[in-house]
Amino acid sequence: MYDGLSEVDNFLNKFEKEAPEQQHFDALKWVLRTTPARWWGMHQRNFEDLHECRRMMRMRFRRPQM
Repeated sequence: MYDGLSEVDNFLNKFEKEAPEQQHFDALKWVLRTTPARWWGMHQRNFEDLHECRRMMRMRFRRPQM
């Protein structure tokens, strides 16, 4: 599960290892919660592959570096 509070890179790395590639987009609707779930609901049709989705999730949910 990913709720937007933990580091997005950790979630994405684990997600890609555990979810079969052909099911990545379908699986996201089950593992994203709260803010990321709403984000996915609004943007899921904008991506052709997980690479672009990862890039946008990182831009939206990555914590600023101090």
